[in-house]
Amino acid sequence: MISYVFIFAIPFLILGIFIYMNAVKVVQHEIEQANSYKLKQVQSYLDSQINGLKHMAAKMAFDQRLTPYTAKLNDYSAAETVKELSRYKDNSLILESVLLYFRNDGYIFSNEGVVSLNVLTKEMYPFPEAEREAFLQDLSTSLQITLKPAVPVQLRGTQEERLLTYMFPIMPNNSQPYGTVLFLINESMLTSMMSNMLGNVQGAVYLLNEAGEVLAVERTEDSPELERIMQKSELKTGEVISRIGSTSYSVMSEKSELTGWTYMIVMPTDQFWYRVIQFKQIAGLVLLLVLVIGIVAAWFVSFKKSGPIRALVAHLQHQSTPGRSERRSANEFEFIRGTVDDLHHYTLQLETNMEQQLPLVIDQMLYRALTGSGSEAETGAGSALYPHIQGQYYYVMVISYRQDSNQIVGSSGREALYRILNRVEVPGSNGFGIELLDEQAFALVMSVQDVVADTRAHQKQAADTIQALLREKLGIHSLIGVGTARSELSDINQSFIEGLATIEYRLLFPEGHVLFFEDTAKLQDHNRQYSMGDQMKFTQSLRMADQAVCLDSLHAMLDNMAQMEQSVLLLRYICFDLVNAVLKEMRTLKIGMDWPETKRMMEFQTLEDLRESMRIVVIRICEHVGAGKQTKRADLCAKIIQEIDQGYRSDQLSLDMLAQQFDVSASYISRLIREQTGTSFIEYVQQLRIEAVKREMLSTDRPIKDIIIEAGYQDMSSFIKKFKKSEGLTPGEYRKKARME
Repeated sequence: MISYVFIFAIPFLILGIFIYMNAVKVVQHEIEQANSYKLKQVQSYLDSQINGLKHMAAKMAFDQRLTPYTAKLNDYSAAETVKELSRYKDNSLILESVLLYFRNDGYIFSNEGVVSLNVLTKEMYPFPEAEREAFLQDLSTSLQITLKPAVPVQLRGTQEERLLTYMFPIMPNNSQPYGTVLFLINESMLTSMMSNMLGNVQGAVYLLNEAGEVLAVERTEDSPELERIMQKSELKTGEVISRIGSTSYSVMSEKSELTGWTYMIVMPTDQFWYRVIQFKQIAGLVLLLVLVIGIVAAWFVSFKKSGPIRALVAHLQHQSTPGRSERRSANEFEFIRGTVDDLHHYTLQLETNMEQQLPLVIDQMLYRALTGSGSEAETGAGSALYPHIQGQYYYVMVISYRQDSNQIVGSSGREALYRILNRVEVPGSNGFGIELLDEQAFALVMSVQDVVADTRAHQKQAADTIQALLREKLGIHSLIGVGTARSELSDINQSFIEGLATIEYRLLFPEGHVLFFEDTAKLQDHNRQYSMGDQMKFTQSLRMADQAVCLDSLHAMLDNMAQMEQSVLLLRYICFDLVNAVLKEMRTLKIGMDWPETKRMMEFQTLEDLRESMRIVVIRICEHVGAGKQTKRADLCAKIIQEIDQGYRSDQLSLDMLAQQFDVSASYISRLIREQTGTSFIEYVQQLRIEAVKREMLSTDRPIKDIIIEAGYQDMSSFIKKFKKSEGLTPGEYRKKARME
């Protein structure tokens, strides 16, 4: 749409402005010419009147009836002089009065009679005191033709008029004139014609002499700005527009070559240029209308053209796109590009998070698979997420971490053991280690990449390699129990149970041996008539709360017993021996002795009664043990988090310190923290410290440096960088912004 508007608007605006400016100039020129013509008419009229006064004064100078001898001869001659002055006054339209004064005389002749100077200046034309003295002085001493600016005079009682005094010495330019012809001109006579030019508008008309003094003025408004218009510093003759104060005024002036006077009209610009302004408004509205029509047309065309893009934008806006930031843009391409960028950044962030979380996810998935709580979907997803897990078959090695002195390895030793066994590569296999706190051992899930002819030999080779690695790196001679191989990853819990059951033979075999469940399962107690392997798997699966393996082992043992060809007493003895094994585990776990199912299990009458009652008891035991393990793990995690929350200010806080305190490996604590908080140990502590600094900055006026050091940071610059990355502001900026809000 913008491109269409530009294609239309640029040439339109250029052409429109050109036409508009030329049309405005034409109208403006017409108005200037019209007002200039009127002003010249006024000038011509007043020039003719003033010029007539000059001729009148010259004629009076040579009139014998107006000489001192004739005028002062007697009363009759004085009366004739008065009549003669009246006739002269009648020849001019602008005169208020014509006076004749003979110097050094106390009387003055006027068209109304002969009066003294005091009567003239105090009663007939009472001038202001200052103006009266100047008037009398000029009347007696003036040698040049003089036009005095208008002054206020009280006429006929209370009526006030402004009178100009026009003096002509007789004779002019004579060093000793004998008299003065005085013309009194009413200012309104001069300005009445000029005021006709203003009409109903506001403004003023000025008449200025050669020196720039105001001889007469006619105003239709009282404004300090109109008074300032006459200051020479603000007025340039010939300018059309002048700004006086806060208002723009239009000034037009004409200077008379005959008199040297300046005729000037001043009025507000918006009135002077009324027609121009009106024309501008009409032209502007027309141009605006054309522009709006053009923009609407451009919008309509762009709307039609951008249909597919708009549909795509609407689709993206209605989609819940992860990682998309809130943006408002009228440019559809910009929106699409931004959405693609958001998806790209989100994908990169997701990949980074997956790389960070993948080891934890794999460990959790394998741990659930080992304990029988995972599903086939989870193990399948784990194989897809981490291709190294995929193999032809799988088995579990259980590595007991006891030293030659039979002392359990400490937290630092377990951490070293974890670093070695976390990810192990042996010829043809990949191993994934998981720490088993309760069993004081490591479970190593082995994924065999290719099918081998002799599985037992391949397992033995892998176990010997692990033994050699532990002896070389840590000096440990561990007992390794190897479970049977399984074709599906979801079945490794059985191999894990078998490995755990195998290391129970540590009493018979010293450290450094590798035991296979297949070998121990062949040991048969003829008094029991069922496999020792089934019994070991049954007992171990009870301890591990693996319900599926436990029930499978129970059913296998009872099926063997059902096929026995023994006396009823011996069969009953064997059944009670199996019940006693369950009761022994229940006594060890301190559970179930008062359960109704326990009594029913001891009062069985048939093998089916025993099978059903033991099934119920086994399920309850597994549920209880499983809940206890989860509670124990949750309690441990809560204690670790509590310890961090209380000691995060200490610079001694570390994973190794927590590992020694809780007697677990640092890696195990790191996994627990990430499971609980979703962040690493360092990120969690950093966030606690940042929140503490924020609280202190907002609630106290303490120096920021002291707050940061108290929070556990010694490196100020490092903390400021981390704070700005987290909050987008430095600590100082954060405190200032929070207090302003």
